[in-house]
Amino acid sequence: MPDTSDLIDEGNAAERLGLLDRAESCYSQAAASDDPTLQAIALTKLADVHRSRAEWDAALELARRAQCVAHAAGAKLIADDAVVAEANVLMCRGDFAGATSVFESLLATATEPRLRGVVLQNLGSILAQKGQLGAAERAFSESYGFFRQAGYRRGEAIALNNYGRVALDRRNTALAEQLLEDALAIAKEVDDGDLIALATLNLAEALAQRGENKRARDLASAAFGHFGGCGNRWRQVECLRLLGALHEREECLDDAERCYDRSLALAREIDAQGEIATLRDALTRVQAARRDRQ
Repeated sequence: MPDTSDLIDEGNAAERLGLLDRAESCYSQAAASDDPTLQAIALTKLADVHRSRAEWDAALELARRAQCVAHAAGAKLIADDAVVAEANVLMCRGDFAGATSVFESLLATATEPRLRGVVLQNLGSILAQKGQLGAAERAFSESYGFFRQAGYRRGEAIALNNYGRVALDRRNTALAEQLLEDALAIAKEVDDGDLIALATLNLAEALAQRGENKRARDLASAAFGHFGGCGNRWRQVECLRLLGALHEREECLDDAERCYDRSLALAREIDAQGEIATLRDALTRVQAARRDRQ
């Protein structure tokens, strides 16, 4: 059997390729380690896997266990990573107030550049989802600087992707496309399948804003294939919502309705309240358009 650190490395590689079952198996074996530091790392990684599957309760329980083990071992940086894992779950399930409180508390004490970059990145994501785009942009920019300082290339790609997402929301399509192309290039450099798919999805939306529907549809479909293969229902919802919008724009109302309906069903499965409201409105709009056409 590989040693614990090898199992964690193998799990990391599998997770970046979207092979969540394999990643879970590796991290679960590693979590049985007698070394509390490695055990805490493995538990934190397991929390991230369950979060990717929108299994919120399991993810929270694992992140909190990881914190307890790390604190007992005196491993502050690892405990901080586990706190980030907990706050990420809160953010993903829509508890922005709870997540913000955890992130801001961590930011007040964190000094390590990579960790500060991660926290600012997540605070920026919350601000963006709340519509505070200028503040989100500043958080992403500051985060990018910390990642550069830490030499954390994957973090740089994440920051560029999220900055591009904000530019997209601000309708600055040219800037968004440039940032997302750069994010995609770095994601490919570090061979992170999930990040490649996410940058691809955001780039698809940028192209959709410019009216390049065919390429946008191809990219969104590719991203959906990746997220479907690894069981990430949260991202599948986003892919299907964009595909539905593209079909709606082209007045392919049957296809649009199928995409919105499937996306809404997935959103309900994972209790993604914000997406549920948006998709319900989109489905109602398309169904009304079909009735008018008939």
